[in-house]
Amino acid sequence: MSEIRGWDEFSLAAGASCPVPGCGSLAISYSFIERVEEGTRMLSLDWEFSCPRCGMEFVPPKDKLIFQSVPRSWLLASISHA
Repeated sequence: MSEIRGWDEFSLAAGASCPVPGCGSLAISYSFIERVEEGTRMLSLDWEFSCPRCGMEFVPPKDKLIFQSVPRSWLLASISHA
């Protein structure tokens, strides 16, 4: 369980629109950040995405990202368990 918790705390998310004409689905990608003794630092990331709708794999330019470097836990904040 602690492995899962650690993964949530030290991973970031980014989102981009699928570049396939007529698709445009939101794709989300996750990446780890590196923890060092002085604190936490973010690695230089080239985000890789896979579209959940059409399956296209793509790497968008950084200026085409909808969001980036968002803590993974923010995306899961409204999910509750029954």
